[in-house]
Parts: sequence; C-alpha cells; structure tokens
Amino acid sequence: MALNVPVAKIERNIRLNYVYTMLMNTMLDKGIWMLFLSYRGLGLVQIGLLESVYQLGYLLFGLPAGAIGDLIGRKASLYLSIVTKVLSYILILISGDFLGYSASFVLGAMSWVLYNSASESITYESCRIVGNAGDYKKIYGNILALAFVAAALGVFTGGFLAEGSFENVYYAGILVMLAALVPALLFTETKGVASNVGSRSVSQLFKSSMKTIAGNPLVLYILVLFAAISTVDMTIYMYCQKYFQGMGIPVFAIGIILAVDSLFAALGARYSYALARLPAKKFIVIIPGVIFGAYILLSFSNNPLGVPMLWLGTIFVVAFWPIVSELVNARVPSEDRATILAFKSQLSSAGVAVLFPVVGFFAERASLSTAFLWLLAIMLPLVAYSVVKIRQTAF
Repeated sequence: MALNVPVAKIERNIRLNYVYTMLMNTMLDKGIWMLFLSYRGLGLVQIGLLESVYQLGYLLFGLPAGAIGDLIGRKASLYLSIVTKVLSYILILISGDFLGYSASFVLGAMSWVLYNSASESITYESCRIVGNAGDYKKIYGNILALAFVAAALGVFTGGFLAEGSFENVYYAGILVMLAALVPALLFTETKGVASNVGSRSVSQLFKSSMKTIAGNPLVLYILVLFAAISTVDMTIYMYCQKYFQGMGIPVFAIGIILAVDSLFAALGARYSYALARLPAKKFIVIIPGVIFGAYILLSFSNNPLGVPMLWLGTIFVVAFWPIVSELVNARVPSEDRATILAFKSQLSSAGVAVLFPVVGFFAERASLSTAFLWLLAIMLPLVAYSVVKIRQTAF
C-alpha cells in the first residue's frame, strides 16, 4: 500500500494519543461542577435541566462533529475539541444566568463528541495504515485505561483546588486544555492517507454513512447493543450517588467508591484484549450477561454489598468498548469512520436523555432499587435481541 506520508509519523500518532487522551480526560471540574453551580445560585431543578441541555447538544452536534473529521480532517476535530472546551470553561466563569451556563454546557458537549470520534478514528486508522490492526483492541484499551486514570486524578486534583475557590478549578482546566494543543499539533493527519476518495459534500457524507449502516446489519446491531449497554451503565452510575447516600454511606466514602470505580474501569480497558481471546460467539453473550447480572444484583441488594457489583459491571462495560470499537471500525470505510463513530455515541446519548428522567420518575414514586430493575427490564429484551442477531449475522 503506497503511503504519501512516512510510516514513522503515522506510528507516532498512537503515542501522541496517549498524552492527548490523558490531558483531555483530566476533567478537573468533574467532581465539583454541581457544587459550583449551586454556589452560583442554581437550584437542583436548574442543574438537572443543564444536564438535559448537555445531552441535547450532544445529539444535535454529534453527526456534524463526525462530518468535520471525515471532510476536513481528524486533526481539525482534535483542535476544535480543545477550542470549544476552553470556550466552555470561559463561559461558565463569566456567566451569571441559566442561559450562559446552558451555552457553556452545549460547547462542552460539542468538545466531547469532537474528541471522541476523532480520537478513535485516528487511532484505528494509524494502526491499519501501518499494518498493526491486529493490535488495535489492546492499543485502544490502553488509551481508555489512561483516560480513566486521568479522570480519577482530575477528580482528586479538582477537589483540592476547589478548597481555595471553585473558579481556580476552571482556570486550571483552561491551562490543561492549552497543554493539550501540543500533542494535537504533532498528530499526522490520517484522512486521505492510503485512500483515493475525492471531495464530498456534507449531504453526500451523511448519505454514504447511513447507507453503510443500513447495508451492513451487523454494524447496526453492534451499534444498538453498544447504545443499550452504555445507556444502562451511564444511568445507573449517575444515580448511584443518591442510591449509596440512601444506604447511609457518607459522602466522602461515596467519592472514594467512585474513584475506585474509575480505577476498575482502567483495569477493564487495559485487559480488554484478554476477553477478546474468547471465541466470538461466547464473549458476545458472556460480557452483556455479566454486566446485566452485576446490575441486577446491585439493584436487589439495596445495601453496601452492592458496591462491588457496581465495580464488576464497570470492569466489563469498559472492557467491552475496545471490542465493540474494533468490530465497528473493521466494517466501515475510512472516509465515513468519524461520522459513524459519532452516530454510535449519539445513540447512547439519546438513550440516556430518554431513560434518565424515567428512572427518576420511578425512583420518586417507589425507590431507586425499583427504578434500576425497571430500567434493566426495559433494556434486557433489546440487548438479547441484538446479541442473537449479531451471532446469526457474524458467526
């Protein structure tokens, strides 16, 4: 395969993405943003609405963000991810009303989807171009592991900085994002490398991407399975703060539980490749089975013994991500990759946007334990159907 750039530069992308990923996931505000907004005078209802605004922004800008990566370039997406995050931090610092905070959250959502689709795309393509696609799951697992370690460190550091003032957290966050510009500048663009696709319009890109998904049932079923599991995982994780508090677990201990959860997530990502060694027909059943089993036990326990079940579910959810990523990336064309990966994230975001308030509704009228069980009951048939169709289609 003739390349128009040196192989060494393409190989360097993987090492650069380790650094870029750690900086982008050092989200210093992750553990204090609700406290900061409360400090600024917002009530819990307004804070909840801001989470809805974030999810809406993710849904609206998901495909356009993917289009930027596919039409302009992966590096452009990585730059814009930093720029929009910095603007998000500036807005939250200077705003004094709900509208300003909403704009900040929309920019934050844009930053995240730009980062996700471009980072995953440039990693897979760099592996493929240099003939190292067989190690992609292990490499992407390592990248995800670093992301979770960085997130845990970010929560700890952000809490320390917040002791001085909440604003210090966001000022420091801006500095971290500016530091991320260094690896972003050093990336070598993979768009168009070893590809002869000419220029296309946005509408042509969207049509091509949707045609790829519609014409490949396996890709569609994998995307649905990923979205269903991610929706369950994200919803339970976010409500677990209140769930554990209701058990009488102190707030500081909940923080420790969630920090340890991030470390277990890193462990799952790091050793994802080991699970992928199982026969494909088995791991596509075993992994969702363990995840749902862990969360069912978490829901029934309604006591601190459920904490290890959260950790177990997290390990297998995150271990599943590189496997799903490889299954999708191996079956989509390079020129549509970022857009399809953005669509994958959009499905998860749509699921959370719909089911998050439903779980809250059941929790207010019964309990979080009951709400979790209803969530699992709703999603289990979709997961089971997707698993059956994947086994029939691929294996």
